Amino acid sequence: MSVPDLFSRLLGRRRPKPPGMMGRFEVTGLHELSSTIEFRRDTASNLLVLFFVVLAAFLMAAMWFGSFAKQETMRGIVLGSKGSQRLAAIVDGTVSKVWVAQGDKVVVGQRILTIMPQQSAAGAKPLSETELQSLTEQRQTIRRQIAELEASMANDANDLAAMGSNVAKINENLQRQEGVLNAAMTAQDGTIRKLQAYLKLGDVTRDVVIAQERIRQDYTRQLLDVRLQVSQLASSQIERRRTVQQNKMANANERAQLGRALAELESRIERARSAISTDVIVGIDGRIAALNVREGSDVRVGDTLAALGDPDATFTIGLQAPSKTMGLLAIGQRVVLKYDAFPYKTFGIKHGRIMAIGRQPMSIPKEDDPGAMLDVSLAKAGPRPPPQSKYLIEVEPEDRTIEAYGAERPILVGSTLSADVVVERRRLIDWVLDPIFAMRGRT
Repeated sequence: MSVPDLFSRLLGRRRPKPPGMMGRFEVTGLHELSSTIEFRRDTASNLLVLFFVVLAAFLMAAMWFGSFAKQETMRGIVLGSKGSQRLAAIVDGTVSKVWVAQGDKVVVGQRILTIMPQQSAAGAKPLSETELQSLTEQRQTIRRQIAELEASMANDANDLAAMGSNVAKINENLQRQEGVLNAAMTAQDGTIRKLQAYLKLGDVTRDVVIAQERIRQDYTRQLLDVRLQVSQLASSQIERRRTVQQNKMANANERAQLGRALAELESRIERARSAISTDVIVGIDGRIAALNVREGSDVRVGDTLAALGDPDATFTIGLQAPSKTMGLLAIGQRVVLKYDAFPYKTFGIKHGRIMAIGRQPMSIPKEDDPGAMLDVSLAKAGPRPPPQSKYLIEVEPEDRTIEAYGAERPILVGSTLSADVVVERRRLIDWVLDPIFAMRGRT
């Protein structure tokens, strides 16, 4: 390289490129055979292509190996593992009386709460009490009529049984008499034959033979009378059975009608009692582990009122799972637990695993309220999702305590919580391609 070229390079000046096909190359030192030729290409396009290739490969790998999960948040309550039971409200209303306190021991059938329904709170209590008294009197009347019918049917059955026993005894006597008369007639026939033989020999007179024949005719008449009595007795027994059967059928029909009327009255009485008050009864022996309401609290159907169990026992967690998730849950599945008593933003989250999945619904969905759509704001919001049944899902927690402010705090039976459960997990590539495959299947 010459000295002028070196200075021009140091000063940043470059020689103009020669025209022609080699114009995009920088040629230096062509006047010297010993100098080198430098070829420089623009690599920006190559780098850009390489960037997009790497980005596409990364996106494909992410879609192939990456996945997303759909979660469902469920409400739950901590249950004791021994004798646990969740007591829920069966009517909408206000708690008028609490009969127990938290920690009290209870037995089967014990009343713990009384709920005043909303219609009673609106002033329908006196009317309901009057209706209940009238319905109770009607029920007593129907029960008395049913008792009389059943007594009449029992008397008919007893009379028929007694008649059958008497007829059997009479038939036995008549058969005995018939046997005696048959034997007497046989002996009398022998006597008459002998007398007729003596009459031919002239040893007896005809009057003696006629007298013996009259005796035989008397035996025959008595035998016919006995047989007539047997026939009349059988006929009367059949007639009596027919009459009893007809009475039984009529009484049975009337008994069925009275039973239906009684069942309807029972239902109306229960509704009348519910209009006055509804008692919450425990179904197992145990201890009140949690009491979530107090007198004056408003409750709705399905709200947890109390939890029954042993506070000192190891606990499990009961979750209310909607029916739309039941086909996607599995035993051993891990769930995220967020206790209301320990906010997860401060104390963190806990985990548990599903140990049991209920097969019978805990609650049946209620029909939509026809007056709800009268609200303009609800009407503008569009159709509401359909109500769903709730199923019990039992979860075994991994931790029995929570560390709070440097101390291990126990999780109390009866405390409430929320749980995040993964109900669906798919790869991103499947999430992208499934709609396309579904459209192809519909064409």
